[in-house]
Amino acid sequence: MPRPADVRKDLHLGWERIHQLWQLPLSDKIKYSNNLLRKYLKNFDKPVICWSGGRDSTVVLHMIRQVIIDIPVIYVNSGVDFPETVQFIYFLADKWNLNLFVSKPEKEENFWSVGAKYGWPIFGKNIASNVERANRSGNIRPQLSRVEKVLANNKIFISARCTKYVQEKPSKIIEEKLVANIKLLGLRASESSTRVRLWVDHGDCYKVKDYFGKNREIWKINPISIWTDKDILDYHNIYKIPYCELYDKGYLRNGCWPCAMGIRYGQLKRLRIGHPKLFNYLITKTKMGQEIFKAKLVLKKTKFNTKKLSNNLERTLKNYPNFFDKV
Repeated sequence: MPRPADVRKDLHLGWERIHQLWQLPLSDKIKYSNNLLRKYLKNFDKPVICWSGGRDSTVVLHMIRQVIIDIPVIYVNSGVDFPETVQFIYFLADKWNLNLFVSKPEKEENFWSVGAKYGWPIFGKNIASNVERANRSGNIRPQLSRVEKVLANNKIFISARCTKYVQEKPSKIIEEKLVANIKLLGLRASESSTRVRLWVDHGDCYKVKDYFGKNREIWKINPISIWTDKDILDYHNIYKIPYCELYDKGYLRNGCWPCAMGIRYGQLKRLRIGHPKLFNYLITKTKMGQEIFKAKLVLKKTKFNTKKLSNNLERTLKNYPNFFDKV
C-alpha cells in the first residue's frame, strides 16, 4: 500500500535515525520509553494496553504498571491461540492481579470463517494482500513479484484480512466500552521494513482519526518502538519477567497457531515439531491446508517425487513428513 502523502517523511533519513537509536544501550532505551509514557499519558485519562501474552507486549505491560498499576489490559482470544498462550495469559493475570478484559471475535467472524470467505493468511501481509487484490480485480499488475504473479495466476486463495476481524475488531469493541482515548502497543520498528516506515512517518505516538466512527479518534503509542530483540530478552532477564513457554519451543511469535504468514521462514516446521497434532489437523482437515498444498506445488519448490504426491494430504505427509517445512 502507498504511504499517505500527508504524513510521509524522508525514509532515508528515517533509516539513518532508527539505526542510530538501535545502537543505544538498553538503559538509555528504558529512559526513552519511560519519558514517552510520562510525556503522553499525562494528557489522557482513559489509557488501555493491548496485551497478546508475547514478550514484547509483556515488557510494555511491566513498564506501564510502574506508572498505572490498574490500567485496563485487553487480551483478544482469537479462538486459535496456542494453548500455552492462553495458559500464560491467565497465569500472569492472576500473578500480577491484572485488570484484565478478554474479547473474542464474533462466531461468524472467527478465524476459519474469515479465511473461508476472504482467503487464508499465507505468505505474509504484503504478498497475501497483493494476491487477493489481483484475484478480486482480475488485474495481475506488472510490478507484482514473481511469487505474487505465480500465486495470482493460479488463483491461490490467500488474504490478510483475518487480522482485522479476528484481532482488531474484537479489541476495538472493548476499547470503545472503556472509552479509551489512547492505547499502548508492543510494536517495534526492528520487526520489519513496514514497521520502520510506520515509525518514520508517524513516530512513537500518533492519532488515528475516525477510529470509532466519524470524529471519534484514538491515539496509539509504541513505547518500545526503537528496541531490538536483544533488548527485549535482556529486559526480561534483568527484571525476571515471566514469559510464555512457546519461546522455549523455538517459536519467535505467539500469534494464532494456524497462521502461515511466515511460511517461508519455517513457521510450519515449528508447528510440525512443537505441536504435531495441530499441524496435522491444519494440513489434513482444513481448506487452508489444501490451499497451502496447492501453493507449494504451483511454486515448484519441491524436490519430492511428484508420483508419490496425492490430493490425500495424509498420504503425502506419511511419505514426506517435512513436505511443508519450506514453501
